Amino acid sequence: MSILISANAQTLSPYYLHVNSAKIVNIITKLTDKKYMRRNYLCTALLSFTLFISSATLAAPVEKLSTLTKLLPAGTHVAYIIGQPITVHSTAAAQTQAAANTELLLAPASTQKLITALAAKLYLTDSFRFTTSLHGHITAQQLDNAEFIFSGDPTFKRADLRRMLQQLKTKGITRISGDIHLNQSRFNGYNWSNGQVWNDQSVCYATQASALVINGNCVLGNLKRHPDQDNASIFVPAYEPVTIRSQVKILTKAQQQASFCDLEVNREANNSYTLFGCITPSKYNLPLAFAISDPNAYFTAILKAELKSANITFNGQVVSKHSASASAVIIHHQSQPLVGLITKMVKDSDNLIADILFKTLGAEYFNQPGNYRNGAEAVRLILAKEGLSLANHAIADGSGLSRHNLVSPQSLFSVLGYIIDHDDKLGLLADLPISGIDGTLQYRRGLLSPLLKGNVAAKTGSLKGLANLVGVIDTTQQHRIPFVLMISGYNPTAPELSLSAGKSSPSPLTQYFDAFFSTLMQDY
Repeated sequence: MSILISANAQTLSPYYLHVNSAKIVNIITKLTDKKYMRRNYLCTALLSFTLFISSATLAAPVEKLSTLTKLLPAGTHVAYIIGQPITVHSTAAAQTQAAANTELLLAPASTQKLITALAAKLYLTDSFRFTTSLHGHITAQQLDNAEFIFSGDPTFKRADLRRMLQQLKTKGITRISGDIHLNQSRFNGYNWSNGQVWNDQSVCYATQASALVINGNCVLGNLKRHPDQDNASIFVPAYEPVTIRSQVKILTKAQQQASFCDLEVNREANNSYTLFGCITPSKYNLPLAFAISDPNAYFTAILKAELKSANITFNGQVVSKHSASASAVIIHHQSQPLVGLITKMVKDSDNLIADILFKTLGAEYFNQPGNYRNGAEAVRLILAKEGLSLANHAIADGSGLSRHNLVSPQSLFSVLGYIIDHDDKLGLLADLPISGIDGTLQYRRGLLSPLLKGNVAAKTGSLKGLANLVGVIDTTQQHRIPFVLMISGYNPTAPELSLSAGKSSPSPLTQYFDAFFSTLMQDY
């Protein structure tokens, strides 16, 4: 039994103290005892009035939240949990002030990264680093049996490879004999998770989570679409070993809509791409980010170019390998510690880091090549040890890109509560994007008003039809409130109405976000 009592009857602040049931029974016994009746009549009235007002204070914002769904299109599903104010003595996920549809299993999108981040922090620890190493045997000025061993370092760059080869050169190596092996035995299975959208595989936010990563397995370029041109032209830096052709026509908006034409891409062999379709004219170039189709071929081309630049002779083949090696380490490169990788993953919602951490957890936990299957089981077991059960949930990847993922708002709230309660050790709250300030919330519409800017810290999760936020808000009542908000089935306009939709008015989702978080800000 617990009763919520206003901590400040004068201001009627909705900040509640939990009173022990035994104490309440004692109070009520005294208040109803005849010899106390007259003395405590005023106290009884004040207690009743305080309880009534506190209940009304709580009910008002709860009712307001429930009515805000009218701002969203028909058919939109909303689930949320609003927690009690966080104090140094409270357990963040123990109590809630308002909730709706808390047990529904919904697609978490990138809020899944909070689950991945927590499991990685608990099991790998902040000091964990990815290692990329070159193995072999040195004879005079020659390297024999050369082999690169990759651990999936998502931050390994061409500049890092160049430094490794420079270190090789300082050891007096001027020639590599035989073939160079690329050992990718760290992971096995698919490089994409089950349930990822196939047409995302050409873009960098869905690039392959392979053991071999260089430059994020991503190539940047742009598409020139000047109004004076009939066809768009593409630019990619000459040093990138890819081939990208443009067959894109420049059409007016009306022409594009009438022909149902859009910008599309075909992926072909040897990291070749063909852009085709239509695009509207603009004096500004369109930024492009192509996900590498063949990481082996991409790395091989870069490696040969860098060997030539370092004046290291190599006439053999570069061969992929998936078995363990016992050769000696000649040179190695380490990533920054896990703590920095997780900050980037959470702030920028980096899918590659998330999925590679997910596979790495499977590899480390089960001492076998990592994949999406053992990664999922490792995450479940790691969190279960902390009392966080994902038993009836679908966990397909670490990034949230897979449409197979299904997580309840209650489970996300429990994960958030654990993160809050152990923030002194985990330090994950500081990694959350902040509204109007940084990360994926820097420009998030609906959270940019003067009232909300800088006061919402949350992990975002967005896919087609989904808009999720999990985090904390600092209110005008000087409270820090944990929350989970999951919106699904969001489809603002029918296709036939989208042509006339005005761009100047805020979208329904923007209006809802502003109203929802303004209510939390002012009333909680």
